[in-house]
Amino acid sequence: MKVSREFFSSEMEKLHKRYRELDLALENSYDGIMICNNKGIGLRVNPALLRVTGLEENQLVGSNIAELQQKGIVAYEPITIRALQEQSVITGMQKIWTGKKVTVTGVPVFGEGKKVIRVISNVRDVEALSQIQHQDKLNRVWELSKRYSLELATLKKELEKSDHIIACSPEMLTVMESVMHLAASDVNVMILGESGVGKDIIARLIHDNSRRNKCGKYIKVNCGAIPYELMESEFFGYERGAFTGARQEGKRGFFELANGGTIFLDEIADLPLGLQVKLLRVLEDREIIRVGGENAIRLDVRVIAATNKNLEAMVAEGSFREDLYYRLNVVPMTLPPLRERPEDIVALLEHFLEHFNEKYGTNKSFSVEALYLLKKYSWPGNVRELINLVERLVITCKSPVILPEHFPRSMNIYTPESDSTTSLLIEYRYLREQLKKKNMKEILEEIERKIVLLAFKEHRSSRKVGEILGVSHATVINKLRKHGIID
Repeated sequence: MKVSREFFSSEMEKLHKRYRELDLALENSYDGIMICNNKGIGLRVNPALLRVTGLEENQLVGSNIAELQQKGIVAYEPITIRALQEQSVITGMQKIWTGKKVTVTGVPVFGEGKKVIRVISNVRDVEALSQIQHQDKLNRVWELSKRYSLELATLKKELEKSDHIIACSPEMLTVMESVMHLAASDVNVMILGESGVGKDIIARLIHDNSRRNKCGKYIKVNCGAIPYELMESEFFGYERGAFTGARQEGKRGFFELANGGTIFLDEIADLPLGLQVKLLRVLEDREIIRVGGENAIRLDVRVIAATNKNLEAMVAEGSFREDLYYRLNVVPMTLPPLRERPEDIVALLEHFLEHFNEKYGTNKSFSVEALYLLKKYSWPGNVRELINLVERLVITCKSPVILPEHFPRSMNIYTPESDSTTSLLIEYRYLREQLKKKNMKEILEEIERKIVLLAFKEHRSSRKVGEILGVSHATVINKLRKHGIID
């Protein structure tokens, strides 16, 4: 067969193009590559191998791998030699002359007669590989962190929309995150916590964010406020003529009213043992029978219970049924007391101060010492006590600025104004805390407001204040108005 020059030229161009592509791939490979013949002599290396090993091209090309081992350039038996001898793909760890560890994979290339004609060795820096894996882990952690931050930001926005929940502390944000997850299910929840921490608000929030908010009511029941003789009829309802004094048309009980929605059993520990048995039956059978009735009424009700007592201790002593406890306590949630989440105290104080200022048409504010002392106060009555205190201070305090001397003496946090050392210490500690949250301009504004307020309170004359502070009367008036001390 005669081959034309054009055909030969075309085929050579194709081969040349393929060679250039292979050459380009070899030169730009991130892994080190070395090609040896069937004697273990280096034929070619790429730039990545020189980078990994720290050697020059002339130290590898033309050299026998066995000789490299003798010179100490390769510490262990070379993978390339093993691939030649065993005629199979071999992967192992090698330590090179720099002390660096590398992974090497030797791949034999077979020619005619299944004889090895080449070995291609792929070399990768173990330390670099570890860094890549570490960076990959960091990237995953970063992505999780971003996602978690986004979820927290979303949660905070939801909280800002609510008129009931003020949460800044990590403890309460964790609680709120759990609330949002629980709202998506129908599981029974037991809310634990001291009196006044807001267990009823959390229960309502679970309902409001659940599907039941659209198809049923939220019924709150205080188990400790219902007379014993009325409990059964109040909980389960009654038929007409069931007892003397009953409504002629009968009455639906709390569970019927909550059908399709949520019933919140507050102070569940106060439920008498006799009614505990009947409540357990309702939870198990999902149906009730009205007092004086015969027909069972099917129920679809989610139960959320709450208590400030130790139910486990009550179970142990026999005052609370163990089987009912486990029925109600499917998912327990403990609300931390206010003293354990100081970040929330100032936020709550400011929120309710604004609320009651608007309600009563006032413009009161807390002094630096007042906020500091209230933040350190133990709040035995928790959020309920805080709300009552703020309302009381807004109503009773005649000064536009609420000072420690206005606190009820029963709180035992009153600081005599004459004790200047205590006052300065409080001021210093408060400002030290605020430096982490405010810039210098805001701190100086706070100090200026305090100085003007104290001087005006002592002298009751803007002209006298000007003399004491060494500023003009007009400046004092402007400062008093600026800081809301006078209208």
